[in-house]
Amino acid sequence: MDTITEFTSGGNTVLGCWLIVASFVFNTPAVSRWHDVLVGATIALVAGYNFTRSIRRRPVNMLGAGSVTVLGCWLVVAPFVFGLESPPLWNDVISGTIVASFGSYNTYVATIADRSPPFI
Repeated sequence: MDTITEFTSGGNTVLGCWLIVASFVFNTPAVSRWHDVLVGATIALVAGYNFTRSIRRRPVNMLGAGSVTVLGCWLVVAPFVFGLESPPLWNDVISGTIVASFGSYNTYVATIADRSPPFI
């Protein structure tokens, strides 16, 4: 795989860890705190798996990258569902936007790697 895939997978792993820590740093309400911990841990684990695949020059997992993209999109919407106010609101929106962007790139790369070459 390429360097960009390593960067995006590694970046999502770091952002997943940041979501876990940030929920305690910003002292968010309990429901939102555990939501961020669960979503952040899932993003960190799945993106970490894709990161290890990319540094071993294997194609990233398309289902995993797609799941991270969906979780990133959910992070953009979730603060409004939970009624958060700023810092935690903007932390989730900005982190979710970056996670969704990186995840969609990884999903795109995984789809290209999954295609078989045309029969000539």
